[in-house]
Amino acid sequence: MSDRGMIQLLVDDDANRDALAELLEARYDVTTDRNELTGDLLLVDDRSFSRYRDRITELKDDAPSSFRPVVLVRRPETRLDPSLLEERSDGGNPLVDDVVGAPVQQVVLFRRLSNLLVRRKQFEQLEAQNERLEEFASVVTHDLRNPLQVAKGRLDLLEPSVSAADREQLEIVAESLDRMESIVDTVLAQARNGLTTDRSELHLRSVVRDAWSVIEAPDASLIEPDGESVVVADPDHLLTAFENLFRNAVEHAGDDVTIDVGVLESGVYIADDGPGIDPSDRENVLERGYSGTGGGTGLGLDIVANAVEAHGWELTITESDAGGARFEITGVERPDPDR
Repeated sequence: MSDRGMIQLLVDDDANRDALAELLEARYDVTTDRNELTGDLLLVDDRSFSRYRDRITELKDDAPSSFRPVVLVRRPETRLDPSLLEERSDGGNPLVDDVVGAPVQQVVLFRRLSNLLVRRKQFEQLEAQNERLEEFASVVTHDLRNPLQVAKGRLDLLEPSVSAADREQLEIVAESLDRMESIVDTVLAQARNGLTTDRSELHLRSVVRDAWSVIEAPDASLIEPDGESVVVADPDHLLTAFENLFRNAVEHAGDDVTIDVGVLESGVYIADDGPGIDPSDRENVLERGYSGTGGGTGLGLDIVANAVEAHGWELTITESDAGGARFEITGVERPDPDR
């Protein structure tokens, strides 16, 4: 896609086509070729639309995940079929993305076309990003999975020679390797299919304890939630969210931090007694790569935000009673008590 954007005119009337081309050439690259649909944006008038409809439909069907905008120029006396602007019955994209009334006003036309071309560029950037993400995930998971399998194999060989007193330590290592393998599989699935959730009823305290068990901070303290609290969530994503929130607290509040996990009417909270997060930074900390002054990767809270978003929940950052950070996750589903 060129910086100016290529507008392709599908207009059969020579006079109208020449007038539109002259109007558009001040801002865009213009082609009047009507044999192949190659433009970044297709501009078609109402009298010519029926001739190109099948080819536009084929174009939309061939690239359902991309965005090739189609703008219809409509005369006042022409009846507009509203279905052209609606998602099709088979789930396909609408055949027409915008309608401009004739006689065409240059300011209005340029504004509509520019907005659509910006959207097209965003789609192209997103497609390129997704391709890079899948390639990156495949390389990372391949490079991680191989040493993981080696470590698990050596662990199996080592097990018979370990004394009963040390067997518990071996089990902790095995559980950690299993958890790493699960994370690798999840990352690859997310990169290829997007973040999805497989929800079930979970005892909140059990998930919190599992997440806490992998945190290397022996001087830190955890206040657990009510043991009867049950939520409906994806177990892997919820576990990952808690792990990253706990690590974030230890990283920014210190190894002796006290973390309190509690239940809200519509969710849960995770609070600490650290220095807290400045109100002006509370939106920024959820962005990928933002690490403040802590020297971290900036990925932990982004992972939390993605897990929350995948469930349709909301994540809010406030101040805890102790003056530290408090993360509230709301909109969490609970089991139906009447079942």
